[in-house]
Amino acid sequence: MTVEDERCMNLVNQLNRDIQGFIRKSIESSSFNIEKWSPLSYGSETIRCWEIKGCRNEECPSYGDQDYRCWLTTGTLCSGQVQGEFAKKIKTCFDCEIFKNISGDSLGLLYENINILIFHIEEKTIRLRELAIKDPLTGLYNRNFLNEVIKREASWAARTSSPLSFLMLDIDSFKQVNDTLGHSVGDHILKEAATLIKKNLRETDYLFRWGGDEFLIILPNTDCDKLINVVPRLLTAVDGWNKDSEAGYGYKLSFSIGCSTCTRGCDYLKALEEADSRMYQNKMEKRNNVSDGSNS
Repeated sequence: MTVEDERCMNLVNQLNRDIQGFIRKSIESSSFNIEKWSPLSYGSETIRCWEIKGCRNEECPSYGDQDYRCWLTTGTLCSGQVQGEFAKKIKTCFDCEIFKNISGDSLGLLYENINILIFHIEEKTIRLRELAIKDPLTGLYNRNFLNEVIKREASWAARTSSPLSFLMLDIDSFKQVNDTLGHSVGDHILKEAATLIKKNLRETDYLFRWGGDEFLIILPNTDCDKLINVVPRLLTAVDGWNKDSEAGYGYKLSFSIGCSTCTRGCDYLKALEEADSRMYQNKMEKRNNVSDGSNS
């Protein structure tokens, strides 16, 4: 067997191992991140696109990467702009002189084409899952994803005897926004409200669009008495939004809030209903204190 034959055999074996690994992971998990395959070596050196092109843009995700496969990295800055979406980015990569370096090696090209195909499938899978679990207007999780999260978090809370809290928020007088300012403005305020809430949560918290102008936050390992950071941060952020935007919209943003905590052995569905009931009670108290009787 010649050196070239041996090299080809090693490459085929590596290719089979990688494909088998991909199949195993895809069977074991409905969602997993595909790691880069082992970098192919042509001769004694690995091809580095940033070196060959003399690129000095250190902000590019591929800058300094020892694996030459910039075509598998989203967010690169080739062509002077961010190429964020993998499916669109790869169109330009096929014409790249660096990618063409492997065209003369049939096995190497086969390896890379399969590699690209798998990354393309992964991207499509991620996008389809996001469409299934996220609200298209606000980008927040939707109620389809709620069942999956709440069962998992309730199970974890029960095993660890940790509290699990639900915080329900409803935008006050939102019907007034749609009636007087129009649904387009209403949608814009909904998106800004969602962003406002999300920015003031912990990484471990989950934020859902519960209904039209209602939001639900699931807070693991937290009880209602310990929301001393989340709620004040949110109210401060709302005050800041009103200072910047109230005059432009002719609307003052505020939320009615209700909280409940599920401890070990409790029915989390009843805890959800309790949070919703307390939020509604908070809204009714506000209405009783306002003489204009504006509706939400």
